[in-house]
Amino acid sequence: MSQITVAMVIECVRNAANREVTADTDIFSAGVDSLAVLRCRALLKEQTGVKVPGHVFFGGRTPAGIVDMLDAPSPIGAENVGR
Repeated sequence: MSQITVAMVIECVRNAANREVTADTDIFSAGVDSLAVLRCRALLKEQTGVKVPGHVFFGGRTPAGIVDMLDAPSPIGAENVGR
């Protein structure tokens, strides 16, 4: 399990993109762009020390989906974050 929670991703998106989202909001439909994803990744790394790959945002699409991808037992799961 990663250190990153759904609430952290929601707050990160709010700060990085100035968008209000919920756990199930598609962040890209809400207007988040790739620059905001970069800012969000930097914020999460600053807060947790975890380097989140960009593809996790694009694959997960929602704050809950992003955390699910980080927690998944797969090549893109938490065990490989930051590698």
